[in-house]
Order: sequence, then structure tokens, then C-alpha cells
Amino acid sequence: MPKNAEAEAKKGLGNDAFKKQDYAAAVAFYSEAADIDPSNHVYYSNRSMCLEKQGNNEEALADGAKCISLDPKFVKGYFRKAAAEENLGKYIDAMKTLQAGQKIAWDNADFRKKIIAVEPKAEQEKQDARRGLPREVLEKEKGNDAFKNAQYDVAIDHYTKALNIIKDKASDLAISCYNNRAACNQQMSNFQSVIEDTSEVIEADPKNLKALLRRGLAFEGLERYKSALQDIRAVLAIDPKVDVANKAQHRIGSAVRQLKQAGF
Repeated sequence: MPKNAEAEAKKGLGNDAFKKQDYAAAVAFYSEAADIDPSNHVYYSNRSMCLEKQGNNEEALADGAKCISLDPKFVKGYFRKAAAEENLGKYIDAMKTLQAGQKIAWDNADFRKKIIAVEPKAEQEKQDARRGLPREVLEKEKGNDAFKNAQYDVAIDHYTKALNIIKDKASDLAISCYNNRAACNQQMSNFQSVIEDTSEVIEADPKNLKALLRRGLAFEGLERYKSALQDIRAVLAIDPKVDVANKAQHRIGSAVRQLKQAGF
């Protein structure tokens, strides 16, 4: 019997056991199928469902993740993984898993229903995790939330409050706040503010890719092409594969050449 046929036969036995609610036997059969053909995502999906029924959520989570890794377009894999995460009280992770699945199946009503059910639990988990955080860290987290919701003015306000509290402006937390505030201003085309914040970052961390790239693009937005080109080249010296920087170098380089030809 070919291997795939043998594996499918084991899967069939697993399905029969599942229908009889004999989850232990079903897990055993799906495991045998996976041992024969470890590339078949369905075996891990089915086993994950049975493991969840048994209350073995850590193992169910691992199988759900394995299923997704083998076939990222298999919708059930996301439900399996999210179900295990929810049972483990990992509501934020469950939300992320469901949202990732929804991206490949926008018309799936079950995703929408599940997200609506899990979202309040994820929000509560987030709030619980933030209790006792230093105020500056809490302000940064609130800024992150606002940024994700495209509330850039609100996010800027929170990052500013955090920076007003942080004493060490070269600390990782301060650098993150400067970079994040720059990202907000970049979205709003406040180029001078982007330059000011990213310059703070670069002074503390001269090879910070995000800051160099954002400042370079901000200089371009203000038509300060020579400064822009300098920053973009610094990005590419660190990582030549940054696509945005490669495109910007070509674009800004052309602008610089035109200025030279015009006598500037």
C-alpha cells in the first residue's frame, strides 16, 4: 500500500473514532497518519481538535501551529490554534491568530463571530498585564494602541507624555518612543517633526535603520535631497536589501543630479 494511502487509512480510522467520541483512539490514529506522512496538514488539524477535546491544550496549540506552517491557507488551522490559545487564557494570541486567518478568508462569518467573542477577553488580558506598569511604559503602550487605530494625534500625545517622564533620553524606551512618534508624524506628513525625533534616535544609536530611513524620507519630503540621500545610503550600507531604501536612492539620486545640472 502506498504511504499516502496507508496514512489516509489511518486518518479514516481516526475519523471513525472521533465520531464515537473516542478521542484517545482518534489521537493515536492521527498520530500514526502523521508519522507516515508528516507533510499532510490535515492530520495535525484533526489531532489538534481531539487533543482540545481531551483538555490537552498545549499539545493542541502545537498541532494547530504545525498545521498553519504546513498550509497557511488552510482555514481550520487558525481555528484550531486559536481555540487552544483561548482555552489557555492566551486571548491576545488567539485574537492575533484569528485576525491572521481572517486575512485569507474575509468572507468567513465564523471568523467575525469568533473575533467578536474573543476581543473583550483580549482587551481585559491587555489591561490586566498593564496593571503596575511604570507610567512612562503605560503611556507608550497607549500610544501603540492609538497608532494601530490610525489615531496619530492621540498616539503622539501619549508618546510625548512618556518622553516627558523618561529621564534617560538615550534609553531603549526613549528611543522607541521617539521612533514611534516619528512614525506618527510621518503618516501625517509632518516632516520637520519626523526629522527632529529621528535625529534624537540617531544621536543615541547611529545605525538605527528605522530612524535613518524615516529621516531620509522626511528630508525628501522637504526637498532636502542631499541630506535625504546621505541617510538613505547609510541605510543601505547597513542592509542593502531594504527595498524602500533602494527605490528611494534611485528616486532621490535623480533629484540630486537634476539639481546639479540646474547649477544648485
